[in-house]
Amino acid sequence: MRRIAFASTDLLAERLAAHDCTPTRLTALLVIAEKPGLKLVELANSLGIARSGAVVLVDELELRGQVKRRPMPGDRRAHSLIATAKGLKALGPLCEVAEECDQQSFGVLNQRDHQSLLRLLDKLVA
Repeated sequence: MRRIAFASTDLLAERLAAHDCTPTRLTALLVIAEKPGLKLVELANSLGIARSGAVVLVDELELRGQVKRRPMPGDRRAHSLIATAKGLKALGPLCEVAEECDQQSFGVLNQRDHQSLLRLLDKLVA
């Protein structure tokens, strides 16, 4: 399991680097785009990283103009996260790169085996 995880992550990292992106940044942007208004702590939990790591990640995405922090109503300390139009536009090509990497990593599987693998992986992370 670790070998395929490392190999597929390395391939994705290499391909995303050409777009000035990382797998972690892509995942964070996807999560924020799918859940507008997400709190920073919720992003950290979704990614399985420390809150301080999520702060650095959001800072990077904000500098790139892909994410904005918005004040949370009723809590002056908290901010919600939203993907900007620039961030949403960037997702298209980045997701294509990720899909190509998945195809290269798992293309040897037929459709049935691929679906079985996805079902088993979903079971493991649930």
